[in-house]
Amino acid sequence: MKSILSKIILATFLAVSFVSCMNDYDDPSTESNDVTSSVSVGEVNATIGEVKAKWCASSAGADFSRNASNFFSKVNEDVVIEGVVVANDISGNLYQTLLLRNINSEANTDECIQLAVKNTCLYPYFPLGQRVKINLKGLYAGCYSKVPKIGQPYYTSNGNLALGPMLLSMCKTNVELVGTPSKEAPELIPVDLTDAAGEAWLRASANKTYANTPMLATVRGKIKEVQGDAANTADKGELSGEYEPLPKIFAPEVLYDAGYAVDRTIQLQTNNSSVAIRTSTQNPIAFMEIPTDVRSYTGMLTYYDSWQVQLRNLDDISEN
Repeated sequence: MKSILSKIILATFLAVSFVSCMNDYDDPSTESNDVTSSVSVGEVNATIGEVKAKWCASSAGADFSRNASNFFSKVNEDVVIEGVVVANDISGNLYQTLLLRNINSEANTDECIQLAVKNTCLYPYFPLGQRVKINLKGLYAGCYSKVPKIGQPYYTSNGNLALGPMLLSMCKTNVELVGTPSKEAPELIPVDLTDAAGEAWLRASANKTYANTPMLATVRGKIKEVQGDAANTADKGELSGEYEPLPKIFAPEVLYDAGYAVDRTIQLQTNNSSVAIRTSTQNPIAFMEIPTDVRSYTGMLTYYDSWQVQLRNLDDISEN
């Protein structure tokens, strides 16, 4: 009898424990995403523009400089900036990259900077319209191929030291989310470069500086590679030696370059000016058939030897 009673008590104890464990599992904590800081990283004391002016304007005085386009310095003091996420990696076209825009800077073109984070799925933690504070202490600021960036040094596949993504674990100490994301955030309104004045701005040499790159912008025109005789002429990939399939898509694998991306050309509407549209392979945009008519293209605009735009997702292509 005692044996039977003991078994009943043990069974009851195990059942209660099992239910308790199930309840703990079914109700996970939602107070933190376990990626960013759960406490304040400090009070905002600088703008994105000020950070760019101090650490991204010139290689002179940088902790490390490979050339005038690639340099960086470690930030040793508590410099805290705040911005809104206006581009992320939701489609896979932007790799380990977030584009931050200074608060209330919808009219300014010089208030954006890249935040590079070593993770291949950032968008759940950093959706568009999310306000973010960053304490730069311990991070690095500078330029990668002329583009102002916050991150950490790394060695490229060619053995070059460059400014790359910060470790995801550093978001826990240096990055704080502020409030909840808003699709109505004014910072999500791109700089409109679709008219004659916008295209003139793109052509002006004075605008091709660190202050104006990167930015969220819209350009408008036709893709050169699907016009006239080029429409039915397949290009040969420099690395693969193979011809691209027809009809043409944005980024067939046979055409990818050393950066695993393909450049097409947006022929703008005035004065034969153009902007490159750069698309990484293996994402929904890469496999989209290229429109032959005039479209608007919105994305992260950067400048190296020429202007180029990288789309955030398929919704960044519009007929209007």
